[in-house]
Amino acid sequence: MTNLIDSYLLKSGMPKHELCIIGRAKRAFYYYGVTLFAVSAVTFFAFGLIRMIG
Repeated sequence: MTNLIDSYLLKSGMPKHELCIIGRAKRAFYYYGVTLFAVSAVTFFAFGLIRMIG
C-alpha cells in the first residue's frame, strides 16, 4: 500500500526529496493509521445509521 500511495504522490507532483525526508516507516505508519481511522469511522456511522432506522 505504501508503494501505491508513494507513486501516486510522485505522479501528482510531490518532490522525491520530500518523501525521502519524511521516511518510509513514518509514511507507512501514517497511511495505515488514516486507513484504520477511516474504516472505524465508516463502521460507527453504519451502526449509528442502522440504530436510527431500526
